[in-house]
Amino acid sequence: MSRPPQRLHDAIGVTVLDGLHYPQRSLLASIGTQRVGTLSEYANLWKFTYAPAWLASADRFALAPGLPLQEGEIQDGASFRPVQWYFDNLLPEEAQRQLMAADAGIPGADAFALLSYYGAESAGSLTLLPPGKSLEAGGMAELSDAQLSARIRDLPHHSLAAGAAKRMSLAGAQHKLAVIERDGRLLQPIGAEPSTHILKPENTSGDYPHSVANEWFVMRLAARAGLDVPPVQRRYVPEPAFLIERFDRQRTATGVRRVHAIDACQLLGLDRSFKYQMGSVEALARIAALCRNKLATRFRLYRWLIFNVLTGNSDAHLKNLSFLVGPDGVNLAPHYDLLCTTCYDSRAYGSGKRPEHATLAWPILGVERFGEVNFAHLVQVGEAMGLPRKAAANLLELQRSAILDEAQQLLNQVDAENAQLLKHTPDLDATLAGEMRCLRAITHNVVKEMAERLSPR
Repeated sequence: MSRPPQRLHDAIGVTVLDGLHYPQRSLLASIGTQRVGTLSEYANLWKFTYAPAWLASADRFALAPGLPLQEGEIQDGASFRPVQWYFDNLLPEEAQRQLMAADAGIPGADAFALLSYYGAESAGSLTLLPPGKSLEAGGMAELSDAQLSARIRDLPHHSLAAGAAKRMSLAGAQHKLAVIERDGRLLQPIGAEPSTHILKPENTSGDYPHSVANEWFVMRLAARAGLDVPPVQRRYVPEPAFLIERFDRQRTATGVRRVHAIDACQLLGLDRSFKYQMGSVEALARIAALCRNKLATRFRLYRWLIFNVLTGNSDAHLKNLSFLVGPDGVNLAPHYDLLCTTCYDSRAYGSGKRPEHATLAWPILGVERFGEVNFAHLVQVGEAMGLPRKAAANLLELQRSAILDEAQQLLNQVDAENAQLLKHTPDLDATLAGEMRCLRAITHNVVKEMAERLSPR
């Protein structure tokens, strides 16, 4: 009969299990200068312990519902892993994760090592540093157009953050870079200095041409439609770049303060791999129930869902909803990552498909394709989210009836802006022409058709 595994600890803090050595690793989690707790891992089991000073603070709050304020450890199990799921959600996904892992010389599957390497600047407020290490004094370094252009051209061989003055981790599947925007200049944060904006270049897959102009246009359209969205910009270096102001930053008299933010996967205690699978109308209702102002959140989430249907966004997954967290509770953050994906199925791109045949990010009350959604169906969605039927119908019709005019006015405005831009940078002629083709496809092949399809006739 074989003996059970023996767990021992040697002098260098390594767990020995049946002759295998597992390094015991830990990271100190902080918000600004306040220690929040300690994240630890050994033998692929994670745990988190809140710091006593944080638990005693008048400004304390739980990082997420799955990590409730308590004394002692919050320990992951073999299959239920709220600690690992929460912190893994701070890291990028897919190819972006693999690139950043390669740049750091770390296996892409080692999430803890990636957090240790890139944790100085992450989504939300947390900084994660190994014990005994601290951030150097805050500062900024110039990021010239030439430097940014070189980094963009080096994709996808190296991550956009390769060579940055500060190691940074941003969640999501797209290439992105945390920067500071000041008086039209781009700067790189150093040490304790928080970033203020997130920059994204064109999608490198080739499946979504002119993704920068697409997102910039749809985000501006969202603002005109009454959604709460951060300010956005487009830049040309000369490669296009999309710039969005971070909603998890707050400008104060003394500088920029980090604000704690989590995405819907973190709010619901889900692993990042469930961002599409667990999306549902029921999930939106659960999300609203976890927020401080439940009724207002239901209305805002319903408007977000309607807008994504009208603009043909099949990428509206759970990691594209975020929440600001503080002592007063959980509040829905401004919306982001709004773009039109179905325009690439339109006649403008000769795909042989049609936008209405594209699948939604997740089934909406059993409906899976954009062409199957109608007015009555979306009113039922509003009711399922807890809204009065009449209020849901009125909000849907208000948004539907106005969006085409708003899109056309915005398209005309962009055309005029491009004319001015070409006076100073005529070399952008081909780029801007391609972008306008994309924006016209969004307006006439997607928004126009979806607005007609959702008519209450």
